[in-house]
Amino acid sequence: MSRRFSTALHPAATLLACGVLAGCSGRGSGDARQLALSDFANPPADLKVDVVEMSPEVLANPDVMVEVDVDAGNGRAAPTADGRIAVSERLADGTTALDAVSPRVVETTVGVGATWPVEALVGQINGRPIFADAFLESIADELRSHAANPDRVGGRDMFVRTVMAKFKEAVDSELIVAEAESQLSPEQQQGIIAWLRGIQEETIAQRGGSRAAAEASLEAERTQSLDEYMQQRRDVALAMRLLNQRIEPRAIVAWREVLQAYERDHAVYNPPRQVKIGRIRFDTLQDAAKIERMKTLVAEGKTFSELAQEFELTDGGLWQSSDLPQEGIDGLPLSDGVKSRLKDLGVNAVSEPLQQRDFTSWFTILAIEQPTARSVYDRDLQLSIYKQLYGIRRTIERARYIGTLRSRWVTDDIGLMEERLIAFALDRYWR
Repeated sequence: MSRRFSTALHPAATLLACGVLAGCSGRGSGDARQLALSDFANPPADLKVDVVEMSPEVLANPDVMVEVDVDAGNGRAAPTADGRIAVSERLADGTTALDAVSPRVVETTVGVGATWPVEALVGQINGRPIFADAFLESIADELRSHAANPDRVGGRDMFVRTVMAKFKEAVDSELIVAEAESQLSPEQQQGIIAWLRGIQEETIAQRGGSRAAAEASLEAERTQSLDEYMQQRRDVALAMRLLNQRIEPRAIVAWREVLQAYERDHAVYNPPRQVKIGRIRFDTLQDAAKIERMKTLVAEGKTFSELAQEFELTDGGLWQSSDLPQEGIDGLPLSDGVKSRLKDLGVNAVSEPLQQRDFTSWFTILAIEQPTARSVYDRDLQLSIYKQLYGIRRTIERARYIGTLRSRWVTDDIGLMEERLIAFALDRYWR
């Protein structure tokens, strides 16, 4: 595989490279004059002229051309979905191996006269500097999305919240890793190094078998180098070890708390019975024929379901469903006339007709359902309640522990660091 790179230089760069004032025709040219460094600080009188016009080609951006030649029999270069160039190689067995992927390039257009803050040191955590540019890189696309929100008030609020959330996450992670590192003995440090060496060898074996292939795979998948990936694995392992040592012993849930939680949500675990009531109703004047037909069918002993099918009622004539109180039908929020007809009525039996001003109605109890009640001695329920309480307790203990770390490790005021970072982000992305 061979690669050839060629670059077309800016005209102004060509002029400076020649080291002459005009002509640039080479050494010994009669129209050219050799320049020294002192000429720029104290130019001769004959060089002090006013520039009235400059060629547009001089001010144009440089043209950079990159050519990639790949042997046709061995591999190819192709653009990826995000605009990068991926160089792959076809192996002897017919498979394709990824050799290299060009770095991700993010183009940012800055208007003429606009400012673009390049970098800022917002503070230090455990002696480690926090630089704004590297910090904001991972959330740059999200910040641009908020900045483009037509709702300027809501967009700015989400913009600031995103920066604050990322900052809190970064501070907490740095504090935990710093505390974990400080507690490692020399033997444990050597053990960490040996463990990481094994992880690195395993990663390389799984991602192509060579360091170059692993680097390309990680860059394409996670936009990380191999060293950055190993550092992340190390930090996660140290953080988990510290949290298990400091937080797990404090996140204790007693049996008494499980009982209290069960009693507090007793109605959730022991739901009341459900009653479903059906109704068939006809207009007394307009549906006189249907009413007579209904009376005849009831006299024949038809069930409510059969009557609902006879008159093509939707949902089988279901009228309403609700919780059934302890006192039964008498506790339902219904009129006395309806309750008197439902009381002591069998399921799917038809009640006596209720004659109202404009309607004639028949009622029934379609079903009385008893949801499954769950005892506090149900093992699965106990584990579910325990996990809920444990998660809450662990969150509280984690926040408390990180609070103590902040007071011991942070060298700058966190509030000021956050304000500097938000100001930098607004200055760069809020356009």
